[in-house]
Amino acid sequence: MKTKEVIFTKQPLKNEVDITGVYTIHYFRYGKNFKFKHEWHNFYELIYIDNGSAVILADGERFVLKQGESFIHKPNVKHTVYTDDEFANSAIISFESKSKVLLDICGKILSFNNEEKAYLNKVINEAKISYSDPLNDLNLTKMNKRPSAPFGGDQIIKNSTQLLLVSLLRRQQKEEFVHSPVVDGLHSPLVTEIIKFLKSNLDNCSHVSLEDISIDSGYSKSYLKSKFKKETGTSIVQFFIDMKIEKAKKLLSHGDKTINEVSDELGFNSVQYFCRQFKMRTDMTPTAYINSIKTDHLI
Repeated sequence: MKTKEVIFTKQPLKNEVDITGVYTIHYFRYGKNFKFKHEWHNFYELIYIDNGSAVILADGERFVLKQGESFIHKPNVKHTVYTDDEFANSAIISFESKSKVLLDICGKILSFNNEEKAYLNKVINEAKISYSDPLNDLNLTKMNKRPSAPFGGDQIIKNSTQLLLVSLLRRQQKEEFVHSPVVDGLHSPLVTEIIKFLKSNLDNCSHVSLEDISIDSGYSKSYLKSKFKKETGTSIVQFFIDMKIEKAKKLLSHGDKTINEVSDELGFNSVQYFCRQFKMRTDMTPTAYINSIKTDHLI
């Protein structure tokens, strides 16, 4: 049998968005009344609010960013970020790109979907293991690679950032930037109601048991536990503790309550148990967290 050469045609792959380098990758915790000095530079800067809210000033315009929202500064725009009587956690990526299409998503509030949050999370986590610099260093101007940096870290950061930006550009073209609550559309009505019930009791500083949720919802405790774990990947108790720790971070950032007072207010059995749960979820003690919050008024 004769063999025949099969001719294939290569399909070139076009880079619609090309990131040629990063300058800094940050994760900051801002206390209330934080203000950063005005700055400008010849590269892009993406800021994402992971928790709380912050105000962005860009070329004299004011934008309020809430949890789950982002803003991209285009090159050479004078800008700053500050908080009023509020705290905020933010992730920032400063990067270089010659892709002019990025200007389409600059200078406006962008809400992230779950896919985009995952891309950003990948960049932050890869920066932690690839570079030796602390991610909360306000004065960082040059990132230093770890001698033990894992193979391919730069490519993961580059690709994840590009995929994030491509996703934002696609949604910009479809005008899909409508901010929605964290739980909106992610869970079934029952699990959504459980989360709302937990939040309402958290805001009231109430103690909640699985029995309370069962009575409120009309479902058995075993069904509630199974349904919630299947959709969220965690138990109702652990989810409620996660919510408590997030509120604890806000209370501690305000600086008008002691660690013991926060522990009592959120219904923990002891301050030791509170500190242990806090460290499990934040990788730092409440005291270390307070010390890490940026409250300087920079000029």
